[in-house]
Amino acid sequence: MHSKLQKTIRWLRRNYPTRRPTIVRVVKSIPGCHGICLIGDDRALIRLAASADSLMLETLLEEWCHVLRHDTPIKCDDEHDQVFWAIYGHVTKHWRGE
Repeated sequence: MHSKLQKTIRWLRRNYPTRRPTIVRVVKSIPGCHGICLIGDDRALIRLAASADSLMLETLLEEWCHVLRHDTPIKCDDEHDQVFWAIYGHVTKHWRGE
């Protein structure tokens, strides 16, 4: 796994821990997307398609935010609802140092 990716995973775990263990895996490809998040009762799995570091890091942030969104008590009818975008915006700005 790329060192920048590992560093970002550690940063996310420290600053935005999830309620369930979240596993990150890099795979050769994912048809039709750059990443996917699978959330179960006892853990979450984030799969990232191998690509340029910058794209994988941005995709990791988005998929991690899906796990955080799932952890909120507010019912989610749309995976990209207002709550998701608020979480994503907050995490991304922090990660970028804004």
